[in-house]
Amino acid sequence: MRRLILFLLCLFLFVGCKDDLPPQDAQEYVPEQDYEAVMSLYHALDGEHWTTSTNWGSERPLEEWYGIYTYQGRVYAIDLSANNLSGTLPEAVATMDALKYLNLSSNSITGSIPECYGELQSLVQLSLYNNRMSGAIPTSLNKTPGWCYTWGYAVVGNRYNRFNIYDSGITAPTLSLTLSDGQTVTVDSNYYARNRYTILFQWSDEYTEFLPTLKTIYDRYRGFGLDIVSWTPSDSEIDKYGVEWRVGQVSEDNPLSAYNDNYYPVGLYPTVTMFDTEGRLIFSDTVESRGNIVSVVDALFADIVNADLYTSTDYSADGTVNCLQQATVGAGIDVVIMGDGFSDRMIADGQYAERMMLAADALFSQAPMSHFRDMFNIYTVNVVSANECYAFNSSTALKCQFGEGTLITGDDRRCFDYARKATDAPLDNLLVVVVLNSDRYAGTTYMYYPQSTVQGAGAAIAYVPIGADNQMFTALICHEAVGHGFAKLDDEYTLEGMGAMPLEHKDFRKAREEYGWLKNTDVCHSSHFVKWSHLLLPRYVSSGLGAYEGGASYATGIYRPTEQSIMNMNVGGFNPPSREAIYYRIHSLAYGDSWNYDFDTFLSYDFVNILPKKSENMVLCSENQSFMPTHPPVMCNYRTMYR
Repeated sequence: MRRLILFLLCLFLFVGCKDDLPPQDAQEYVPEQDYEAVMSLYHALDGEHWTTSTNWGSERPLEEWYGIYTYQGRVYAIDLSANNLSGTLPEAVATMDALKYLNLSSNSITGSIPECYGELQSLVQLSLYNNRMSGAIPTSLNKTPGWCYTWGYAVVGNRYNRFNIYDSGITAPTLSLTLSDGQTVTVDSNYYARNRYTILFQWSDEYTEFLPTLKTIYDRYRGFGLDIVSWTPSDSEIDKYGVEWRVGQVSEDNPLSAYNDNYYPVGLYPTVTMFDTEGRLIFSDTVESRGNIVSVVDALFADIVNADLYTSTDYSADGTVNCLQQATVGAGIDVVIMGDGFSDRMIADGQYAERMMLAADALFSQAPMSHFRDMFNIYTVNVVSANECYAFNSSTALKCQFGEGTLITGDDRRCFDYARKATDAPLDNLLVVVVLNSDRYAGTTYMYYPQSTVQGAGAAIAYVPIGADNQMFTALICHEAVGHGFAKLDDEYTLEGMGAMPLEHKDFRKAREEYGWLKNTDVCHSSHFVKWSHLLLPRYVSSGLGAYEGGASYATGIYRPTEQSIMNMNVGGFNPPSREAIYYRIHSLAYGDSWNYDFDTFLSYDFVNILPKKSENMVLCSENQSFMPTHPPVMCNYRTMYR
């Protein structure tokens, strides 16, 4: 009865929304098409034995047939739930191009969902729960407007169905969660990509006994790629339990709401749904015991927990310095590259040296760095770690760890100690790049406040994993090491849920701007006063230079120079203000006090090498590919080395 009321309510809302109704031109309607399709349901699903089949197959109008709802001659809804249907779904249903709602739940339907059901481009709800179906979920359903509701009613609500949901390649719909502070969290493909696994579940105050278990899971694996998101359909007292994961409410039109009551039973234990990094469902079930969910998650992380750790025995190469390049122009700018999580055997067989060289090449893959490589001294330092991975019992020399999201921490003091083996350059001039032996997507740069008054000065340590491929690695190096670490640039992206930049953050920025940092963002957008106003020349403006709202993680109250760049989503190279900052930093370090910046000289360089045509190195990624934001840079003083 409850489900019937819910369904009728959906129909009421549908009829009440004029914008959602079919067009008025009745000349385009093909009732015969719908008639043949609904009759295919009758024959395929044993209509003669239905509990109710009033007027089916008769000459009465379709709207008088049991469970059929029409509008202007077209079938827009079918509700045959709990009606003793059996058999397999007919393909003819896919011809019903006006069909919005199809509810065949709580029957005895077998077989699979026909692939052609993805052609139902008007479909907003497909309810197949409580049947005996199996097989793969057609990926074509992902493209239907109602995939979010189909996800809830057909995929997650699979208590009796045996869909091959874990190998089907289907992905979860985008979810929107409103947190207690009013911020919005969007759980989409980018969100899943940040984590190895993501857990979603509906919260109830009846789950208090479950919280210690969930907290244990979260604390155990959060540093290894686990995230937890829960939601409350109504006000909850969860805040008083001090949970650290995201908890919020979902709106009525959210796909989570479509199956909150029916498929996430409120009881002693929640229903846990888990997704992999590509947003694919890999586990969904009612947790019957606290131990059950622990065993499930432990199994998923078994490669980390039970990692067969190789342990280094030969530390004779530790601290050995290799010079990859000596500067041939200027005084020489020192860059020190080292690795963490590399064993003695990886140094002995050349893997370490190969990765360090790739990091060096990545540093100079983009203009203007690519044009001034001969001004740099590039050193690598061998760092022997006990183990080769980041697991529970592993130990690495620089003590790098993965935190929430894309955060990386490490022992900055040890990094500087190793760097000093290669150079005695002033600390304010030093860039250290730490390459982590991990395929995780992450990255964090620690920008140290300068001890001098030189513009753009300050040491930096950029922590960058090797990533899944060289393109990802290059993107991370350019963004973290070159952008943040060397040029002291700001992020140009907006993080989910971040609204206007608060006044206290604007005040925080002022002191950093006095160091010559953050030249690629500004709280002002006036063409006369923005930091890059001197660059707003016709040739730059025609290439997209302007003032675009959003940057430094915030959506409003701050502006960036271009729509896209390496400092945003790693597309389009460094923009003009960023190139100027890099150019300035290179020449001030290479020539010291003898060099005076000349704007016209920079313009000449930039126009010749970058404009009007793009350099071959300008575009790091293809125009249709980007990388999600990494953790914002951490600004700190030298006392924090002891953190």
